[in-house]
Amino acid sequence: MEVILLEKVRNLGNLGDQVRVKNGFARNYLFPYGKAVVANAENKAKFETRRAELEAAAADAFTRAKARAEKMQGFTLQILRKVSEEGKLFGSVTAKDVADAMVAAGFELAKSEVHLSTGPLKEIGDTEVSLTLHPEIDTKIIVSVVGEK
Repeated sequence: MEVILLEKVRNLGNLGDQVRVKNGFARNYLFPYGKAVVANAENKAKFETRRAELEAAAADAFTRAKARAEKMQGFTLQILRKVSEEGKLFGSVTAKDVADAMVAAGFELAKSEVHLSTGPLKEIGDTEVSLTLHPEIDTKIIVSVVGEK
């Protein structure tokens, strides 16, 4: 299926690019999240009339993400979890837990922006966690899982 991208999509293309994607990817991700439209003559004309507006919105999103990244750079987030007598965690720390704790600490962060490379954190200690705030902007924070009895 041919689509026109309405914003930059990582590993796919930039604003205004016409790309071929699988039908399911377009129907289940690109269309519902407003990231693309079907590439037909009518949508091409609409896109060209809205191009300046979309580029301004993309530049604004980039600027906001860059400011957020600078604010979060090097931040250490402490998360308390219950531990057993042997020091094992009850449960784990997920991306949602990290996002919720960051929001509680005063940062703007969505669960989808948190990337735990090894899956949920299941041990006490410090772990470097990657955050993708924009397709072009990544930053890292330290998540310190601390045990409480």
